[in-house]
Amino acid sequence: MQKSTFPWVLIGILALGAFGAGIVGFVIAAVGLFIVYLVSLRIHPRIRHTGSRGCAGTGEHRGSVFTWTHRKCPGCNGGRLIRWGAGIWGAEHIRHEHARTRAARATARSNRTWR
Repeated sequence: MQKSTFPWVLIGILALGAFGAGIVGFVIAAVGLFIVYLVSLRIHPRIRHTGSRGCAGTGEHRGSVFTWTHRKCPGCNGGRLIRWGAGIWGAEHIRHEHARTRAARATARSNRTWR
């Protein structure tokens, strides 16, 4: 499933729960989907970089004149990005990587001398 695709399956599961068993069914379906989401974060903690001029997860930023050349993509630092929830609820090594990345970005922002 692509990120831009609306999750109709999830809406369908919640609707079936609500129509089948009322509010209790909706709550059970929502809790079940949240548990599936947590499992998904541990199994698949990364997403492709799809920014405005993203690398589509390749980690390569292509040259505009010499298109066969490339450099490390600045948006994802040459790799895939950590999913939103994986930095909070993901595996331990992903949480540590997320914390290191946030600390490095904060340090880089505070050390800007070209303002």
